[in-house]
Amino acid sequence: MQLDESIIKYNQIFLPGLLEAMLDVVQNNRRFAYYTGAETAMKVIRNGELWFRNAMVMNDFSEIAYGLNLIRKVFSGPQGDRFRKAVNDIFPEVMEKVDASFTEWNADWELETYIACVSLHDDSEDQSGRLSMWRAYGDTALIVNNTPMTAVTDLLGVFSVPVSYLDEAGLDAKLSGIVDEILKNRTYLMELGPDVLVGYMHHMLFNIAIATKHPGFAEEKEWRLFFRPNERQSPGMRCETVVVGGVPQNIWALSLVDDPDNGLHGAAIPSLLDRLIVGPTEHPYVCGQAFRRILSDVGVADVGKKVFVSDIPLRTG
Repeated sequence: MQLDESIIKYNQIFLPGLLEAMLDVVQNNRRFAYYTGAETAMKVIRNGELWFRNAMVMNDFSEIAYGLNLIRKVFSGPQGDRFRKAVNDIFPEVMEKVDASFTEWNADWELETYIACVSLHDDSEDQSGRLSMWRAYGDTALIVNNTPMTAVTDLLGVFSVPVSYLDEAGLDAKLSGIVDEILKNRTYLMELGPDVLVGYMHHMLFNIAIATKHPGFAEEKEWRLFFRPNERQSPGMRCETVVVGGVPQNIWALSLVDDPDNGLHGAAIPSLLDRLIVGPTEHPYVCGQAFRRILSDVGVADVGKKVFVSDIPLRTG
């Protein structure tokens, strides 16, 4: 994973911890888990696509609203005042433009962001999966390799980010660290010019909004894949209107294919899938056999070594 020096500098100042999380995934060859129901898992495999749903209809109904509310609270407090002073000391007009940009876009961030959620997977979960995720999200886990999520490209228009689990005090502390970095890098930021600085802070606020959840969800270890159709189009995404849980809605489907020309690497099911775990279910053998056949049909080799049945004795009925 090679990053431009300006990107590294931006992340060090405005998104502390993000680069470290990405490097951990790459250097330690971390994998991700997509916990879902068996029917959805079958569709992902058979159709070779992953659905991105509107954040408004996800399991955590507050999703982006939680991050936006934290921004409003913390940035109107003492650390917010300190942040504004540090920025205005560089370019007096910047914060006014940032505030206007936030006001213009925050409703669109909440209403028109499409996401798919995966969870960092630990080696210790290879056989059993994670109990809390079985309870919350379904009876099937697709364990996938990290290659598509660690490719450094914006060609596809789909991005991934680790979720931060913060309350008001947590974001306050994070903002304090950002201000320290702004003060430390004042000369560098001044050389960039006011328009670049406005763009940097717009992206920082969006990142906080899209990737901040209540600390009560911390055990999910979530990474969020997101797509913003109002900001750009994508050669790998297709819009479709479907009914999910009785709710008509637009979804965006990402084609799981190897398409390096458009920034998609190692995403075809045979290379993407590390294993499939059948979670606690009334008919584990039947489910396991069904998934072995489906995987074989799409070209996955050694399916007998790819499908595992969780041994967690969780009653599902």
